[in-house]
Amino acid sequence: MTDFILEIFYHLPFWKTAIILVFALIGALLQEAGFWQRVLTFFIGIAAAVTFTQPLIDFFELKPAFSEATAGVLAMSGRNMTAFVLRLSRDPVKAAGVIIKIWRGYR
Repeated sequence: MTDFILEIFYHLPFWKTAIILVFALIGALLQEAGFWQRVLTFFIGIAAAVTFTQPLIDFFELKPAFSEATAGVLAMSGRNMTAFVLRLSRDPVKAAGVIIKIWRGYR
């Protein structure tokens, strides 16, 4: 599992990785919650930014220069988007399973 995560960050440019980490940290610190929820928010923000930045750039046909800004927004609000999707679904456990499969690259 660790090799998979390190492989993802190895292919990202340094500044994009730094922006993702900083904005995920900001998003976690802005939460009015306990320590573990902030840690979870931090890692969900990183996962959202790494997973969905390029698909959003492609979908909206944005210039590659917007990649870092998009990653920052996703890192900062990734936990909120994930919670919203889980609340919308009728079966949160199944929705979480689908999200994990998408994150791992399965269809």
